[in-house]
Parts: sequence; C-alpha cells; structure tokens
Amino acid sequence: MRDSGQLLQIVHQGMVRAGLDVSAIYQRLGYDAEKLALRDLRTPHQQQVFFWSTIESVTKDPEVGLHLCPHLPVFRGEVLEYLMFSSRTFGDGLNRSLKYLRLISDAINVRLVNDAQGVRMAIVSTAVDAPQLRHTEICVVYELMQFAKAVTEDHFKPDRVLLRCSQRASQDEYRAVFGAPVEFGSRESEIWFDAALLDYRSPHSDPDLLQLHEGLAEKRLMKLKREDLVERIRGVFSQRLELENCDLEDVAKELDIPPRRLRFELARAGTSFSQILADFRFHLAKRLLAKTDEAIENIVYLTGFSEPSTFYRAFKRWSGQTPVQYRESRRARRSSKAAAEKP
Repeated sequence: MRDSGQLLQIVHQGMVRAGLDVSAIYQRLGYDAEKLALRDLRTPHQQQVFFWSTIESVTKDPEVGLHLCPHLPVFRGEVLEYLMFSSRTFGDGLNRSLKYLRLISDAINVRLVNDAQGVRMAIVSTAVDAPQLRHTEICVVYELMQFAKAVTEDHFKPDRVLLRCSQRASQDEYRAVFGAPVEFGSRESEIWFDAALLDYRSPHSDPDLLQLHEGLAEKRLMKLKREDLVERIRGVFSQRLELENCDLEDVAKELDIPPRRLRFELARAGTSFSQILADFRFHLAKRLLAKTDEAIENIVYLTGFSEPSTFYRAFKRWSGQTPVQYRESRRARRSSKAAAEKP
C-alpha cells in the first residue's frame, strides 16, 4: 500500500503553519519535504508509523495529529475536486470521486453509506495496526470534512464523528476541531451528516466537463496501475538471489498475468521488461558496490551476469565508470563527508 505525496504535502504545510520545528523533524526522518517533488511521490504506507513517531518524539505531543488539524490546508486543485464540482449533486460527485480515491492512497478506503440509520462517510484509513497511525486517521477524517465543506460552499456540517482510535484529549478539544460530538473505539471512522445534503446542487455542474474530468481520472488511475505493475516486477526481482535466468514468461507466471498481456501493459507504460531488468541490475550493482565490501565477482553473479567482462561493459555503459572506479569514488566521497563532520 502506498500514499500519494499530496498527503505529506498537506501535513508539511500544517506543521509549518503550526510553528513546529520542521528542521528537527526532517533531520530525524532523514529527508527534507521542502526539497522533494511531493506531488509525484508515492511512499509505502508503513512509513507513516515512523513519520508520526518522529513527530511525536520531537514535539512531545501525543495528540499532535489533532492539534495539527486547524493548520492543515484544504485538499484542492486535483481531479477529485473537479469531479465534485462538475457533478450534478454532492451525492453524485462523492460517489464518483470515491472510485478514484486510490490516486490519493491505496490505504484509505471510503464509502458512502445511506441506510435506515442515516447517511455517513465510512472511512478505514489503514490496515496497519500501529498506535501512531491514529494521527493519520484523525487528519484524514478532518481533511474529508474540510473538502466536503469546500465543494458545498460551507453547506456541509457533520452531525457526529466516530473514530477508531482512543481518546487522548478532552471532548471539548475534539469538538472544537471537528465541529461535532466525537465518539471513540468505533469499528470504522465515520462522519455522519444530513441526508438532504446529498441533493445539494453544485453551482458548477457541467455534463461536458464531467465527462472530461472522468476521462482524466481514469487516465491517471491507469497510469498508477501500470506504475504499480512495474513495482511488482521489481519486487519479484528483489526476491531472487540471482537474475540470470529471470525472463518475462517466468515473472508473468509469478504475477499470474499472461505474458502477452504483461508485455502489452509495459509497452503502454512506456517501458519494457528488458529495460526494467536492466535498471534493476544497475541500481543493485551500484548499491552493492557503494555500501558493501562484496567481491565484484560475487556482484557479477548477484546481478545476473554470466561473465565478469559482460558485467564490466554493461556497468561502464550505465555509469561511465568501471565498477572499481565507481566503488573507489563512493568510498572517497564517504571519507570526505566523515572528515568534514568531525569537530
């Protein structure tokens, strides 16, 4: 499961607005969000555990997610918002948008429930059981509410909010943030609201634009699926001790995809099986040369080459250096960095 960098971008802006020590947070995380192309980033959902653990540790705030909410910007300017605006009603737009929620995260599942009990958005924000992900849950619920308010010109008002997580702050704090009574320990997160809002007519409704926006959403979803396919292929590569006999038919069988279909989807993604394999071999070789003392003869085997001479030629073509030159340059760089960091 992966999350779009747009989620990180929203939280990053919230941290800055809230005056948190973002430099200390990013130093511990090992990256700087301001220097990342966040909108194009997709990170493993499991990394959110480390992300929120780090923020908790730096801020000493066990309910930092709740306290960040008032500072989070509203999710804007994406195809999901366009679908909401161009749909005839709020209910229509919500049902359409939820079909493409994977563009934001594979780990967030939201459905619109309308039964005898009432109307609510039911949210399961993660399948990972970790206490730190309460912050993800709280921020996602808050952002959904703010998004609903934005696309209905503030007509959306929650009746009550249910959270899966436990209560850590006073009921008054939660109510001030969510604008409604909050209950805890629910099986799912839920946002209850007036059923009449489903019929709210969008002032921007336009059938032609709706068709255009649905086509754009579908195109982006297909692109994401193809990127996921490439990641699955790389995952198969990473599980193998050697890559010499790794061919398309073998990988297609492991992925349970017909070889012809796999070849077709990779072509539509603008790549090929041989290109993915070559890129994987190159990055594996660079990592082994730079970060281990593994003998080059063993690296030849691990990267799937039958002869050292073939490996040397391929690596020189990839990097402009021989394997020995690359390893020496990386070691020299590490030594210079270590010397510069000494007091």
